[in-house]
Amino acid sequence: MMKIDFKQEVINRKDDIIRDLKGLIKINSELTTYDPNRKGAPFGEGIKEALDYMLSLGEKDGFETVNLDGYAGHISYGNQKAYVGTIGHLDVVPAGNDWTYPPYGAEIHDNKMYGRGTEDDKGPTIAIYYALKILKELNVPLSKRIKLILGTDEETAWRGVRHYFSVYPEIPVSGFIPDADFPLIYAEKGISRIFVEGPLVSDDIISVKGGFRDNMVPDYAEAYLNSTKDFDKLFQTFLKENNYQGTVNKHEDHFYVKVVGKSAHGSTPQFGENAIDRLFEFFIFAGLNDEIVKLAQERLIGDVHGKKLGVNYRDEEMGDLTINLGAMSTEDGKYRFNLNLRYPNGVDFDQVVQTINENVSVFDAKAIVDNHQELLYVDPKSELVQNLLKVYRKHTGDMTEPITIGGGTFARALPNSVAFGPHFLDKPTYIHQKNEFIDLDDFFKAIIIYTEALYELAK
Repeated sequence: MMKIDFKQEVINRKDDIIRDLKGLIKINSELTTYDPNRKGAPFGEGIKEALDYMLSLGEKDGFETVNLDGYAGHISYGNQKAYVGTIGHLDVVPAGNDWTYPPYGAEIHDNKMYGRGTEDDKGPTIAIYYALKILKELNVPLSKRIKLILGTDEETAWRGVRHYFSVYPEIPVSGFIPDADFPLIYAEKGISRIFVEGPLVSDDIISVKGGFRDNMVPDYAEAYLNSTKDFDKLFQTFLKENNYQGTVNKHEDHFYVKVVGKSAHGSTPQFGENAIDRLFEFFIFAGLNDEIVKLAQERLIGDVHGKKLGVNYRDEEMGDLTINLGAMSTEDGKYRFNLNLRYPNGVDFDQVVQTINENVSVFDAKAIVDNHQELLYVDPKSELVQNLLKVYRKHTGDMTEPITIGGGTFARALPNSVAFGPHFLDKPTYIHQKNEFIDLDDFFKAIIIYTEALYELAK
C-alpha cells in the first residue's frame, strides 16, 4: 500500500489551484439560450468557454479528454473498464444584482474567493480535477479508471448529461457528486417544475413579471398597471406599512411598480423573501379582485408547503414537501406562474398534480408539468456511503450522520453515486444568492477529502 500525505499534496499545489479556479470563475457561464443548431455551443458562448477551459487544463496535464459537441465533456484517468464516476457542472444561475464584489471578478477578500459558481459548482469541479491530477502525478496504482464528467446545464434542464449518457451509457461501479453538503447526502427530494396558466382578464393589470427562474426565490417582481386608481399613492403607503423596498413611476396613461425581495435557493424557499408574493399582496391591498389575484391569494402566495393547494406532506426522514413560486410572466393575454415543487418519500407525484389541478381549475387555470425528476434514495448503511464517511471523518473529526436534502444533484443522473460536499454544514452558504463565495481553507480541505475518497474508491 502506498503511503500518501493527501494534505501535503494539496498544500504543495495551492497557488496553481487558486490560479485555475480564478480563470474559471472569471468566465460568465450563465445559460443564454439553448440552440441545438449552434455548433459546439448549444448553451451559448459562456458555457462553451467554461467547457473549453476545463478540457484544455486536462489536455495540458496529459489526461484523456472528450468534448461532446459542447453538450458535455469528460476528463479521464486510467484505461480500466470499470470506472469511478463524478460529475461537476460549469453552468451557473444568473448572478442577479447588488453584489459587494463583482460576480465574475474572482476577487479574494478575508481568505474567501467571491464569484458566481465558487461553491456551485465551478469550485468543486476544480477540486475534483485537482484530486485527479494529484493521483496521476503520484502515479498511484489504481484498479479502476476515474472519470470527471463535465455538465453544462445542470441549473436548467440537464440536456447536456442526458446527451452525454446516450453516447456513453456505461455505468460506474461507484462515485460521488461534489455539489451539495458534507458529511454526505443519501437522499434527495423529487423535483418538478409546474406551470400554472390561465387567461389574464383585468381592467387594472397590463402585465406582470417576476423572478429569474423557478429554482430561485424571486428577488424582484414588477407590473404595468392602467391608471384605474392612484397606484402611486397606494404603492407608497403599501411599502411603508410593510417596510418593503420598491419603486413606482407614473407615466401618461399607466403606472409601473416594482417590489424587491431576497433570493434564496428554491429548495429552501423559507429562507428567502418572495417578491412575487409581495407584488400580489400589493394587488390585494389595492383592492384588485381579478381571477389572477384571487388565484394567487387563495392558492399560491405566502405558502411554501402547499397547504393552500391541498398537497402539504411531511416525511419524518426527508422533511416537508415545499413549493417555491420562483417566476411568473404575462404574455398574449395569458399568465404563467412557475412553481418549483420538491417532495419527500411517501408522496404520490401524479396525485399531487391532480390535486393542484383541481384546486386551480376553479380560477380558470390549469397546471402543466414541465419537468419531473424522481427522488433519490441510497441506503445510508451501504458500502459507498460508509467508505466516503470514513474519509470525511478522518480529515474533519466530525461524526455527524449523513443527511437528506431538498436540492437536486447529478447523483440522480449517475447510478451508484451520492452527493458529497463541498459545503460544511456549520458554515454560511450563498449559493443562488448575491455574494456567493468559497472559503479557501474549506476549499482546500474538500480537495484533500476528494483526493483520498477517489483513491479509496478506485484503488
